[in-house]
Amino acid sequence: MRQNYKNFLSHKETAHNINARLRIFICQYKRYKKLHKRPLKILDIGCGKNPEIFGHIFKEDKYYACDYYDSINKKIYSYQQIDLNVEDICKKFLYEKFDVIFCGEVIEHLFSPDYLVVKIRKMMKANSILILSTPNLGYYMNRIMFLFGLSPFFLENSSEYKFGRIFKFLGNRNGTEGHIRLFTFNALREFLSYYHFDIIKIISSTGPWEFFLDRVVSKFSPSLSATNIFVLKKARCQSITKN
Repeated sequence: MRQNYKNFLSHKETAHNINARLRIFICQYKRYKKLHKRPLKILDIGCGKNPEIFGHIFKEDKYYACDYYDSINKKIYSYQQIDLNVEDICKKFLYEKFDVIFCGEVIEHLFSPDYLVVKIRKMMKANSILILSTPNLGYYMNRIMFLFGLSPFFLENSSEYKFGRIFKFLGNRNGTEGHIRLFTFNALREFLSYYHFDIIKIISSTGPWEFFLDRVVSKFSPSLSATNIFVLKKARCQSITKN
């Protein structure tokens, strides 16, 4: 292993420029804002060095964010450095409850996504929403690649490079993104239900490439989409205790 996981993360940008997925995130936040016409507390988990969502937050709303980096390039209400594989996010935002929580393309980077979603639930009010997304292992292109013995998109078999795709245009030997856990559509839905979240809405989206066929497929089948955005609320049940 040429580098440890901490060094790997320190050289990776965790968020990207505005894309189809982030546009959906922002749209869902604005829908929530229309229904709750008061100052809101927003938490962006895995905001990146240049948090794109921040530029779309209403001025009266307080934008909190966290990521692995020592600091970020924008001045916001509150930023916390955190290693989600080691630290408790609740302790970073002690006594805070949030109205809207963004968690986009984060859980696939964690050894225990379970631990994070349990902690997120504790930071939500009764009427809060969680907007969460993660790549879909069951993406239609992955199913085709499996048929030909190719390593699928999103799945990474090395800490350094992507192997097993044969062709450079499929990303063979490109640098990795640090994916550890991957979900199919149904696995993610079951996972969220198990940890006592109710689904308000599921919106299918394209991957980072925004292929034309991705846009078509995402309209018809969430199980075949590159990614799905889940808009969630806390289920009315006894909260889970997980130390």
